[in-house]
Amino acid sequence: MPEYKERGKEMKKFNFSLQKILEIKEQLLQNLKIELTNLNHECRNMESHIKNLKEKFKNTDQEYVEKTYKSISTGEMLYYKMLMESILKQIEVKEEEREILLKKMSVKRQEIISMNIEISSLEKLKEKEMEKYNKEFMRKEEIFIDEFVSNKSMSNKYAI
Repeated sequence: MPEYKERGKEMKKFNFSLQKILEIKEQLLQNLKIELTNLNHECRNMESHIKNLKEKFKNTDQEYVEKTYKSISTGEMLYYKMLMESILKQIEVKEEEREILLKKMSVKRQEIISMNIEISSLEKLKEKEMEKYNKEFMRKEEIFIDEFVSNKSMSNKYAI
């Protein structure tokens, strides 16, 4: 915004007193969004890992069933049972980790919503202050113009 002159004096440029806070909040919002994006990515990776473990379990179970139709030793039977239990435990652990991630994502979304509300409030306050500044500027401009016209007509009156 240009600097304005008021009868030889400069009218100071609009300055929002909470501008730094607004900028910091906007930066924090960007950081929160980045964190949420990272959590989303981590969650997708976790879901992919869970899917792979379930597929591994299905294949191991199928392999176990095929071997039991033929002939399988007790050692092999124990091996498959332990392997499948291990895979199921891994799935359970990963699903718990995914639930924790989902909770973190929910918290992060709430933080983003709160930050958006704070930023919106600051921006509305800035708009109101800007309107007030513009009204004051226009009022001073009108006074200056009135005085200028009044002085001009007085000069013309005395010049006659």
